[in-house]
Amino acid sequence: MISYLKLKVKVAKRWFGVILTGDYFRLGLKQTKKSIGDWQEETSITLPIFDSPLKEGKLHNLRIAIQKINGRILYPGKIFSFWSELGEPNQRKGYKEGRVIRNGLVSTEIAGGLCQLSGIIYYLSLELGLRILERFPHSRDLYTEETRFTPLGTDASVVYPTKDLRIQNTFSYPLLFHWELNESELTFRIRAAFPFKRRKLYFQQTKKNGFSNVKVFLGSEEDGSSLLCSSDDYLL
Repeated sequence: MISYLKLKVKVAKRWFGVILTGDYFRLGLKQTKKSIGDWQEETSITLPIFDSPLKEGKLHNLRIAIQKINGRILYPGKIFSFWSELGEPNQRKGYKEGRVIRNGLVSTEIAGGLCQLSGIIYYLSLELGLRILERFPHSRDLYTEETRFTPLGTDASVVYPTKDLRIQNTFSYPLLFHWELNESELTFRIRAAFPFKRRKLYFQQTKKNGFSNVKVFLGSEEDGSSLLCSSDDYLL
């Protein structure tokens, strides 16, 4: 009962903060009524899903989450919030156990594995130059370059309800979100009626005192300058 009440207090604090900032009224993906022909421009990213002891649980959880948000649009100025769209991920909604990283340690919990979904959203959003309002890195780097599915620094940890991923559509036109999932790959597509460009990301990594600091920069096509997107410390 105590843990249940603590969760409800955290949820209430989260929503109170969102309302105070005014972001509450800008939240939400919407169903599309446009035909496929209205979304002639497209960009996509595909990430591998590696074999692991909890892979089946991860795939199961990803399928449930994707079903909630697939084929929906983000209008100009509107905000995508990972937990606003999915709600509390619990067993009642069909989620199973999967792997998570908490406080630098690997463990399992219900709905584990959803961070690959939040990570692919964050990664492509960075390259498109969308506004990142909230994002958290993982506390630890568990991967080698051969097993890493996104570059270090482009991950997005999500923990309900305290750690969210929130992204704002800064384009003047709506964006259609679409995901495809199979046993070995997760693909995220963004479609629009007008052309858009992906910009190059640059990474700067420094290792010191058992941590790896990763700075991510977004390149500019106009003057060649770069913008600092994030600076994260990962326990090695």
